[in-house]
Amino acid sequence: MVLAVLLVVIPWTAHGTSTALLWGVAAALSVCGVSLATVTVLSRRGVLTDHHVSVKEHRRPVMVGTFLLVAAFLAVTLAFDGPVEITGLLTATLAASAVVALVSPWWKISVHGMMMGGTAVILPVAWGPWGLLFVPVAVAVCVSRHVLRAHTWPQLVAGSGYGVFFLGGIYALIAG
Repeated sequence: MVLAVLLVVIPWTAHGTSTALLWGVAAALSVCGVSLATVTVLSRRGVLTDHHVSVKEHRRPVMVGTFLLVAAFLAVTLAFDGPVEITGLLTATLAASAVVALVSPWWKISVHGMMMGGTAVILPVAWGPWGLLFVPVAVAVCVSRHVLRAHTWPQLVAGSGYGVFFLGGIYALIAG
């Protein structure tokens, strides 16, 4: 969900055009919407246990499918000279998701933490100091994941740190 919002809001606020907004909406629907719809349908049909893909053996195919969607839309963005912000977000997502896909079958690194850490860097890069207002939100989400017993502190710290350096770092290099 956070990636979908970033894909729409960041290019639109950077350029202020309907074209940038349309690129963002198309990216969010293509990458996040299709992934969520697929996982939801597979969960309802009993192929997956739930929409969180809790069974480790089910994670890799879901991640590979999402990886392919991101790669496909990134190719479209590059081919048609889409907003650099979308290129940055999707490139960072590809790099980060590749490592998560490798680690996830053995250890449940926090993807929520990764997105929060990355977003805590991406927003200040995109919006300057105003983007720092997201940091408490990122911390609150990570704490909530621990309170809900969805992740341990090491999983959250690893995910958040990974997000800061890979998601945030790659975005900053490309779009910053």
